[in-house]
Amino acid sequence: MKIVRGNTLPDYSLLSMKKGNIEIDGYQHHEKWQYKPIMGVNVEDINGEDIIEISEEKCEELKQKIEGNKLIHSMFNLEKKFDDEKTIMINTLTEAVACLDKNEYDIYKNIEKADKYDKIVIQLYLLGFLVREDDSETFKLDVIRNRSAYASSDAINITIYPTQECNARCFYCFENGEKRVPMSDETAEKIVKYITKNIDVNDEVVFRWFGGEPLVGAKYIDYITENVNKYFNGKLKYSSIVTTNGLAINDELIKNAKEKWHAKKFHLTIDGYKEEHNKRKNYYDKNVDGYSKLLEDMQKLIDNKIFVVCRFNLDKKNIKQLDDILKDLERFKGSDYFYIHTTTLRRPPNAPLEDYILPQDYDWAYDLIWRKMFHYGFYDGIKHILPLRLRGNCLACVMNEVIINSKGNLFKCLQHTTEDSHKVGNCDTGVVFNKNYLDWLDVSIKREQCKKCPYLPMCAGGCKEYWYENRPEISPCAREKTYLDTLMNLIHEWVVFGKIEER
Repeated sequence: MKIVRGNTLPDYSLLSMKKGNIEIDGYQHHEKWQYKPIMGVNVEDINGEDIIEISEEKCEELKQKIEGNKLIHSMFNLEKKFDDEKTIMINTLTEAVACLDKNEYDIYKNIEKADKYDKIVIQLYLLGFLVREDDSETFKLDVIRNRSAYASSDAINITIYPTQECNARCFYCFENGEKRVPMSDETAEKIVKYITKNIDVNDEVVFRWFGGEPLVGAKYIDYITENVNKYFNGKLKYSSIVTTNGLAINDELIKNAKEKWHAKKFHLTIDGYKEEHNKRKNYYDKNVDGYSKLLEDMQKLIDNKIFVVCRFNLDKKNIKQLDDILKDLERFKGSDYFYIHTTTLRRPPNAPLEDYILPQDYDWAYDLIWRKMFHYGFYDGIKHILPLRLRGNCLACVMNEVIINSKGNLFKCLQHTTEDSHKVGNCDTGVVFNKNYLDWLDVSIKREQCKKCPYLPMCAGGCKEYWYENRPEISPCAREKTYLDTLMNLIHEWVVFGKIEER
């Protein structure tokens, strides 16, 4: 047995839960401003190891725990058998990934016939591929999600639109057609009062600046952070995350971002190589080369130790430019403050289907993307592509999060911040427990097909917004469901050859 990744599920004993002792969750101790791990980059590969050595004492202890109890297959197992008689297995709840030989797989498959439990069985049990018949896996999943939804110890996430104006006109923007409302001084003052009334000096706050283009309204980012900080006499622990197209970044802004906003991370987007990027951004200022400027700004942010997440929005046209883009970004690949997030561009309503990478295309698309990421050295291990259990819920589905638009109205989902029908209050009333709010905070799994799905720990029933839209080309399900074959092939390739080759 080759273990690619071990069991990361928290301990659920009574005493462990009471003292919050969940160290075996490999991602639990990331800083709160990160919200959740990025593609598993903060966990080392285990791959290549054989069965983890279990002491005789531990082995006997585990045998006593499971002897006399029927072991069954976990409901969250995914598997693929290969021609070399190796089987790759993934458990989506424990996140364990392993490669089993024929004998090990036969033991696993025929567990109901086993009259004794040897070390292979114990190892499969430790990884979560086998569970006790009386062990409720769905209860553990519900605990994770409910603790996330109603947690009091996590950071308070406040997303603010300092403006809904923008200096670009991206054709795919979900806010196209919406009124571009700037923030007023009066609204900024109301936001400060709302925040200071609802948080405590001992809270940890993460400000997420969104838009529109938030840097167009940078003066209000200054105003809000300065006045909230002043109210708490400089003792509040807060940080900022900025989602921007980057055009308004300059040296003074970076200085403010670091010193006043306590910026930890910038999300920046690349939409293609050079001319294609500039064309898609469609900046109002036609004289600027936004692509080249973006590369310069990434370097400045990294030099200031501000984390850069560079997001690629790919479709069937610009995916052909991936090599050129990655060559330009090679200068950053050794930095601890840089990460590439590749995703497929969401098709705007009524746009030609043939231009977009749809769920039925994910197998070939992710095979191409991931092989190039390995080829150019941005991925140094298989950990970057292994699927992750959802640590909690979408930020829209937790109590310690709110979105404030440029008019001072409160919402839960970024996709609906201009429609009054989706409001959950405003800065004067605060959050009101109306139907909108309660719908988002209901984290129970409603659909029968989701309750029985082995991908459930990765998507928690899928994106509520995507279910709401009901568009067949935008699936609310975990993407791994559509590219599992590619994922399994690459894991197998890594285990057998120790590397991923470009084709």
